[in-house]
Amino acid sequence: MKEAWTSLVSIMGVFAFFQSILRAVFAPELLFAAAKLFHRLFRCFSTYCYFDITEMDGVNTNELYHAVQLYLSRSASMAASRLSLSRGLNSSAFTFGLASNDRLVDSFRGASATWEHAVSQRQPQAISWQPLPEEKRSFTLRIKKKDKPSSSRRTSTTSWRPPPRSAAGTRTGYCTPIPAAAP
Repeated sequence: MKEAWTSLVSIMGVFAFFQSILRAVFAPELLFAAAKLFHRLFRCFSTYCYFDITEMDGVNTNELYHAVQLYLSRSASMAASRLSLSRGLNSSAFTFGLASNDRLVDSFRGASATWEHAVSQRQPQAISWQPLPEEKRSFTLRIKKKDKPSSSRRTSTTSWRPPPRSAAGTRTGYCTPIPAAAP
């Protein structure tokens, strides 16, 4: 076991040495371009497709984020090990949600999907016309590329829309499937 740790530390040392040589010899712009090229190359061979759904779209609230949060509320209350609990203004119903940086595995029509809730601190702004939340929240949906809906399969997939608003202007119910429009 001691030999394995020694080998691992030696490999890490060689890696750090070559990294410092590369940084000393090549310009940062060239290293950034090479890293970007490798990132694109590895993305081509990845078997997953990622969809990011942010809470704020510029300065406006993204309604899709809240629709995903409501959709995952039912699954999170049964499957997740760590939950966040919230209640809307003038509402009697509680909403379960994924905790910070937690994951939930979901399935839709036999395809496996992984939802991840990412929460990070927002950089302070010097001038702000509209106050933004202190935290930046988003959901990331990860599905296999073979299960990704394409334009040729649009008639067989289901579109999602946010739940309707009640007379009081609040969201009610969960996301409901609606048939996709014919091309």
